[in-house]
Amino acid sequence: MVKNKQKKIAGLTYDEWLKKPGKKSAKPVRREEVKKYSNKIIAFVDVLGIKTLIEQHRNNDEYKAIDKIEKMRKIVEDSTKIEKQTKNVDLEYLQISDSFVFVCDPKTVIMLIELLSTIQMRIINECQFLLRGAITIGDAIVREFGKFIIGPAYIQAYQLQENDAIYPRIIVDRSVTKAIKKSAHPIKGYLQRDSDKEFFVDYVKVYMQKESLSKQKIKSRLSRENIFNCLRDRFKENYQKENHNISQKYGWTIQYFKKLEVWENG
Repeated sequence: MVKNKQKKIAGLTYDEWLKKPGKKSAKPVRREEVKKYSNKIIAFVDVLGIKTLIEQHRNNDEYKAIDKIEKMRKIVEDSTKIEKQTKNVDLEYLQISDSFVFVCDPKTVIMLIELLSTIQMRIINECQFLLRGAITIGDAIVREFGKFIIGPAYIQAYQLQENDAIYPRIIVDRSVTKAIKKSAHPIKGYLQRDSDKEFFVDYVKVYMQKESLSKQKIKSRLSRENIFNCLRDRFKENYQKENHNISQKYGWTIQYFKKLEVWENG
């Protein structure tokens, strides 16, 4: 029987290539290694008001709600893609209904804060929605390009967002402030401490620094998209209806803008 002629690799047959000195077979990945936790920074971010949006558009105009949700998803997708390409970092994100989960190495904490600041500013300016979330560092497993995320850090980030964030802010726990200190960046350049002692991402300030924008430029953008009237009207509407848990979210954002001197006529 005549043996089939083998294709050559770098001038060698396949059998010769395998026997080449120094050639080692790939080391098999053990099952327990695939299922082992690693240290990750995880951010859980929730879009506030999606349920109301869906309720308002149900009878043949649900496309309005879907279009708005898809626009927000596109902002997250595009912003994340740009950050990954320009910084060349390993960053994954997953969308779960009206929430987004971001996972990366703790060493890239500053990059993550800048990304979340961009997303917060774009969504409020382009979609008129507020975000609430939390960032923590701890054990997690991420597989299938971010489609599979599990671990104590993920659970903690979700619980912090749900129970402690309260207002439209992305809070950080102590593990994140420690990571920022290790990065040799000043905490006050990226975080602000609220009246309840929680540190949160100072997203307007970070966005201005990243994009080299003045306060007047931010004011102009917010004014052009009618954000000032939107926040004021939603605060008054919910306050008059005694929906105080909702009105306080808009009130908090108004006060945050005023403190940073980016509120109209401020």
